[in-house]
Amino acid sequence: MWRSECVVLVLVLCVRGSLAQQNVCGRPPLNPRIVGGQAASPGAWPWQVSLQRSAFGHFCGGSLINKDWVMTAAHCFSSTNVAGLEVHLGKQTLEGSNHHQVIRRVTQVIRHPKYDSNTNDNDITLLRMDASVTFTNYIMPVCLAATGSTFPAGTKSWITGWGDIASGVPLPYPEELQEAQVPIVDRKQCDKQLGPETVTNNMICAGLRQGGKDTCQGDSGGPMVNKKGTVWIQSGITSFGYGCAEPNSPGVYTLVSQYQGWISNIVKQNLPGFIKFTPAR
Repeated sequence: MWRSECVVLVLVLCVRGSLAQQNVCGRPPLNPRIVGGQAASPGAWPWQVSLQRSAFGHFCGGSLINKDWVMTAAHCFSSTNVAGLEVHLGKQTLEGSNHHQVIRRVTQVIRHPKYDSNTNDNDITLLRMDASVTFTNYIMPVCLAATGSTFPAGTKSWITGWGDIASGVPLPYPEELQEAQVPIVDRKQCDKQLGPETVTNNMICAGLRQGGKDTCQGDSGGPMVNKKGTVWIQSGITSFGYGCAEPNSPGVYTLVSQYQGWISNIVKQNLPGFIKFTPAR
């Protein structure tokens, strides 16, 4: 079952990474319903965006990676048509007023050329906005896991989004951004639980063995992040799962560190802040 996830990961930094964004990304100054989660405080996850169609409303999440680009899941788009497609930044609730909100139109949808809708492999898309955004306490890019990053089983991760709070149960008014913490699940164990050859090397799993916390429909494309020190790094993009928060059924995320080269080739200028995550010893 498709769904969107927002996950925030706290990582240990090898403070070598990439370029301009590294002094800005992943440092939300205001950071002190995902199934089983709770409402996030305003500004806690300033890279979280809501993707909306003007005639439909919210349909997926995403994350701001620099002043011009947003990263999300390929399965959120059946085509690259940009008509009525908007990015809502600085948003806390889907309904009611959002004083810090900024809206940008999307001018380009670039899906990974090897995205496979049958296997969900390479489930990643980049969106170019029609105008740059100014960073504030409520709008800020996330750092991205660099090539060679490792996320051992048990690594604490955060997911965020405005998706359903249970299968078929929408987030109640005013639909406030939700957050939840889940551990990384070993890839082999995840593949065993979900079915042989379900999980590729381009995926990462997270969830509780007993269930109860998970992303769900409407969270797709959102970030999974980890933190170590003071910096948040995005390790995953909410991709798919079977049911929502079921026991022995982890959520599956696109492994961001596999795509540093592809992202850099698309963005070209003002590259995102790529940081190699290695676990603390």
